Amino acid sequence: MKRVSVLFRRSATAALFLASVASIAILLEPPGAAASMDLLAAGMQKLENRPPCALCIKVREKASDYAPVEHFLGGPKRIILMRHADKTGDDGDEDLSEAGQVRAEHLATYIPQTFGKPDFIIATARSKHSDRPRETVQPLADALGMKVDDNMEKDEIEDLADMIFNDPDYKGKTVVICWHHGSLPAIATLLGAPAGSYPDPWPDDAYNLILDLQYDPNSGSAPTVNRVIEPF
Repeated sequence: MKRVSVLFRRSATAALFLASVASIAILLEPPGAAASMDLLAAGMQKLENRPPCALCIKVREKASDYAPVEHFLGGPKRIILMRHADKTGDDGDEDLSEAGQVRAEHLATYIPQTFGKPDFIIATARSKHSDRPRETVQPLADALGMKVDDNMEKDEIEDLADMIFNDPDYKGKTVVICWHHGSLPAIATLLGAPAGSYPDPWPDDAYNLILDLQYDPNSGSAPTVNRVIEPF
């Protein structure tokens, strides 16, 4: 529902803009000309016929291709950004390895003891290749009596950052985000982490690294970022 509300606000803003353009066109219509009832529809058709904006195409591979999401009115107090736990060597296995399951169980107590009890736990949606992010934070959610929000696909990282900074439910809260390692540098950038404060690219064999992003929840300033190594 949070993601839907963000999309609704964007759609409403676009609709208001088009309505304003149509109203101005009607007011500026030359005297004596027949009033057209199809100006708004015509304007929408012209917009649809434009070539796609190259900057809007979501084909990006590097964190440097992204920019921090603006959050002038503040946002979360803390974001714990982490990779899923260890996987097996089988590319067709979507689950955690035995070592990964052990790590997930340790995280269930380590995260609240180290960073405080989270208010939200977010993981990538299950795909045909992996359910590891959810499996990693499920023991944590179970221990705290919480639910894992796993509604977003792995490539919806811009929607993820937009939701966290624009939904007032997240203001002043602590959020745990568990994702696939290939997207973590880009997510860190979107969340305002300064370049150099996170590994880019994220090492393939790094399962024990956590980024602790701490914000002033009442301003749009960048977070301080600490790299935390799990002791297990």
